[in-house]
Parts: sequence; structure tokens; C-alpha cells
Amino acid sequence: MAVIELTTFTVSPERTRGMLDARAGMVADFRADRRGFLSARLVRLDETTWLDVVEWTDDAAWDESKLKGANTPGIAAFFGTIDGLVDARRGVRYDDAEEAGRRVRTIAYGTEPSQVGELYLPDGAGPFPVVVVVHGGYWTAMWDRRQITDVVDDLVGRGYAVWNVEYRRVGEPGGGWPGTFSDLAAAIDALAGLDPALDLSRVVLLGHSAGGHLAAWAAHRGSLPAEAPGADPKIIPVGLVSLGSPLDLVAADAAGFGVVLADPDAEPPKDAPEPARPDAWPAVSAAVGDGILNLLLGGRFAEQPQRYGWASPLEVPGPGVPVLAVHGTADEAVPAEWSRRYVDKIKAAGGDARYVEVDGGTHFDVAQPAHSVWPTVTAWIEQIMAGPGRR
Repeated sequence: MAVIELTTFTVSPERTRGMLDARAGMVADFRADRRGFLSARLVRLDETTWLDVVEWTDDAAWDESKLKGANTPGIAAFFGTIDGLVDARRGVRYDDAEEAGRRVRTIAYGTEPSQVGELYLPDGAGPFPVVVVVHGGYWTAMWDRRQITDVVDDLVGRGYAVWNVEYRRVGEPGGGWPGTFSDLAAAIDALAGLDPALDLSRVVLLGHSAGGHLAAWAAHRGSLPAEAPGADPKIIPVGLVSLGSPLDLVAADAAGFGVVLADPDAEPPKDAPEPARPDAWPAVSAAVGDGILNLLLGGRFAEQPQRYGWASPLEVPGPGVPVLAVHGTADEAVPAEWSRRYVDKIKAAGGDARYVEVDGGTHFDVAQPAHSVWPTVTAWIEQIMAGPGRR
């Protein structure tokens, strides 16, 4: 599938020539400036009404483009010729599964809008080892998968297939317990049969912040009892990468983790992305007074100990796969101790776990391919993907 942007607008007859003349510059700037732009086709519906059909590789690419607006001279010149917007909506092409050169596809693993992911394939025929990428954002609907596309692009460039997953989050229908967890489990299990180019014997889970918690939880799914959400996984990962993640949910609940969301005007962490859905913030901020774990798990630890026991990676038996946990000493959002404690527990039980503490590293430093710690992350993934016999 590919994402189609359908925009209807009006242009007065005396401005039509100028709009058409500006079109080439707009398309050229889209190709140069917009990740995931594939094509644009202009359709005249009547004397003053036009339909612009723009094709994108994935939802996140379209969303990123909308945020940029008229940020280049060519795009601004084209927008300046338009009299008014009639309608803008999203469509999805279903006839391109075999189209040559399609290296990114938006694929639904469920029926809800957030039950989708982007599958990125590198050049070549495969089979490709797979990295499942899980974004963060306090498990809330304000932030989505677009915030981690730099990590995705870097991994694809290294020859990995990447499954950048979305999931229902606090602040949208079905988010929280158990929807957020069952969605993540379903998204990972959807790899089975997703594409023949995927090597499902080599799957690494990678997540940042709240996404790192979910990736760690997913790595423990094989230890969950049958009645727990996400039990009995179809896909068994070979490794887990946690980047600046809250891996001790009991401690996070006790600390009131996430209460900062009660104030939308609070100073965000350095390099924090803008909210993708600021409209979801009021509902979250009105209810987050006891911390975000209360909303994610439907209660505090004292009220829902079983859920915390299933959902907190620190409480569940070790994942049985190698673990890399990276955390900055200057993380403004998540205490490094929560990652360190998780790794210490796995090592004490005889598991394979490595903790990398980044001196002076902030919350988003650890998830930036340009940061000096990133080669440590990618070298570890390469080693794990090589398998025990070649490490």
C-alpha cells in the first residue's frame, strides 16, 4: 500500500496560468525536501476547482510534509496562487504490492487507525534481518512513529528491514490497558507472513523511552502466563535494544512519572519533537495528576499489582535474549537507574545484558544516529544479528 493525499482547492480563472507555471517548482521542491514523496498529479474538476493527487511512501512521510508547510520558495509560490482549500483527505492504494521499486509500505495489522506500521526494505533481494522499532512519548497519543524516522533511515541504510510500528495509546480509543500491549504484540506477530524478504530468524526489538519499555515487555512475552495480554508470541526476537526507557514501572508509578504532562506549557526535554496530535493533550493532562502509569495500566501499583507484574520488565523473568540498555546520565525525563536496575537483575540471573551509560547524554541523545553513542548501538545489533557462531 501507498498513502495518497487528496487535496481539492479552488483557483480563479485569472490566476490559473500562474498556478500552472508555479507547479513545476513546487514538485521539484517536494522531491528535494520531502522524504517519502513519490508523485503528484493535478486534475481539473471544473473551471475553478482542482484535485491534487499526491502519493507518499508512508503515513509518517505525509505527516512530516504537512508539518513543514510552505517552507521552500517553490512550494510557497504554488500555495500563493490558490484561492481556497475545499477538502483534504487521506487515501490508501491497494494495487501496488508488486510495483517495482516500492521499498516502503504502510501496512495495517488491525482495523483501527493506529494499528498500522511502515515496512522499510533495503536494496537487494533479501532475506533481510529485521529491526522492529517502537517510538516513545509517555505511551500517549500526542506523539507517534514519525519521531523516530531518523533511526529507521539509518538502520535501513545498514541493510536491515525495519518495521516501524504504531499502536493505540493513552488519549485515544482503545489505548492503555490492555489495548496498547495487545497492539504491540499483534504488530510484532504480524511479521509472520508480512513479506517473504524478511528473515524472521533474526529479529531485534528496539525502542526509545516508552517505546523501549514496550520493546522490553515484548521481549518478555514468552514468560507471560496464558491469561496475560501478549502471551504466546509467534515471533521470538534474538535481541533487545532499550534507549532511555522506563523499565521499572513500579518505581515509575511511585515517582509520579508523567505528571509533567498536566502542564502543556512545561519546558520539554532537549530535542523533544513537537506533538503530532496536540488535540489529544487536554484529555491526558486532565487525568494525569497521579502519573501516566495510572492511565496506562488502569490504576496505581497498589490497585493493580497483577498488571504491573505482567507489564513491568523488571518484574517478569528475564527475556532469554541478549539485551542492550543505553541511558544518558543527563536524561531529563527518565532516571538512568531504571535501566541500570533492569540490566543488573538480568545479569544476576545469568542472562546476557549490557548497560551503556552515556556521560552527559540527554533523553533524546541516545536515539540520534548522529550522536557518538550510536555506533555502539549499531555494532551491538550487527553482532547479535550475526548469530552466536560468528560473534
